[in-house]
Amino acid sequence: MYDERAGNTLKNKPLIDMNVVYKNAPKFFLLGSLVVVIIVMTLLNSRFLTLGNIINISRHMSINMIIAVGMTFCLISGGMDLSVGSVGITAGCLAGMIMAETRNIPLAVGAGMLSGMFFGYVNGVVIAKLRVNPFVTTLATMTIARGVALLITGGNIISDLPDTFNIIGVGFVYGIPIPVIIMVIIVILGHLLLSKTEFGLNTYAIGGSEKAARLAGLKNDRIIIKIYILSGFLAALAGIILTARVVSAQPNLMMTTNLDVIAAVVVGGTSLMGGSGSIVSTVLGSTLMAALFNGLNIVGVGYEWQLVVIGTILIVAVSLDMLSRKKDI
Repeated sequence: MYDERAGNTLKNKPLIDMNVVYKNAPKFFLLGSLVVVIIVMTLLNSRFLTLGNIINISRHMSINMIIAVGMTFCLISGGMDLSVGSVGITAGCLAGMIMAETRNIPLAVGAGMLSGMFFGYVNGVVIAKLRVNPFVTTLATMTIARGVALLITGGNIISDLPDTFNIIGVGFVYGIPIPVIIMVIIVILGHLLLSKTEFGLNTYAIGGSEKAARLAGLKNDRIIIKIYILSGFLAALAGIILTARVVSAQPNLMMTTNLDVIAAVVVGGTSLMGGSGSIVSTVLGSTLMAALFNGLNIVGVGYEWQLVVIGTILIVAVSLDMLSRKKDI
């Protein structure tokens, strides 16, 4: 028998579920933008899709991608870390100063890594225990860390670094840059930590509702502190690698790293409101930003216009995220 009510329901049902479209708008935007960038840049300059340039893109995105793994945890938890650039370069300057004085690479690298973890710990304690807004907390730490970098170096460039250390930044293994190898390892470990462990699940829970997570028995303070220690650790690692890549410790590097990293993570689909995101999406967002900047450089677009582009993309990505969240309500 023909059910007239069912027939009317099927007849009135739209071919495209707009709720699904709105919910996945950031992903559509990301994939579409990446395809457009690849096509346009290849048409403008045939060197864009060559193996050499792909390796170049990977090498240049490695620094920000390493930091972006930690930033993904911060944003998913409902926080933010504006101090990553300053913390990273402070670690690099500290390591450079120690190496220049002692030539002891393990000691220098260890001290640099510990400095990043210390700044992360401070961020976590102030945010979790004192309930200071993450934006304000990490903005203050960003300023302090930059000042420490200038104090360590006296505002000068330290260039007398051991060649064995510099290999970390400029060396290759079977034609693959060492920073890219480190990046891949960090991405894999970050993905497993976020998606396969209790710590990762707790990070999502806190970002979704910190109050609900606390009522469920989670020790929010400890988890938040660990998240910011992780962010500081990865920022320090990236800063040390960058120091090796430029073969010197320079306190004025990584000035816009926090903006670049946050843009890449948000463009990748991680929400500024917390509770959603993934390392895989962050990789896609970082790839898009790296490919875009590389392409703009190849075609001769000035750095000032590159800043305009990154700001525009960030606004669009955040707007799409907010739109998708409104449709979920």
